[in-house]
Amino acid sequence: MPEVHFDEREDAEAFVAELESQGLAHRLHRDEFAGEDDFEDAAWLVEVEATVPDLHARVERAGGWLVEAPDPSRSVPPPLPEAPRRIKRSPGH
Repeated sequence: MPEVHFDEREDAEAFVAELESQGLAHRLHRDEFAGEDDFEDAAWLVEVEATVPDLHARVERAGGWLVEAPDPSRSVPPPLPEAPRRIKRSPGH
């Protein structure tokens, strides 16, 4: 589920009001970033359904930024090595 981050509560609430007027699902809450020691500096987050039309354009107009979690089914891990890698040269070279 994509998250839209806002620095200001008013911007987040205006974005939520736009979604509500169109009957779109969302959830507004506050979240601290790693290393933040003051809850007043925490960002306002709006979780939205991925099916919201023109989501990127709406977020840009509202002054927020969009964070989408990577889709684990689409990412393929790199292949494992066939043999151990030599870090040091063998003696005599």
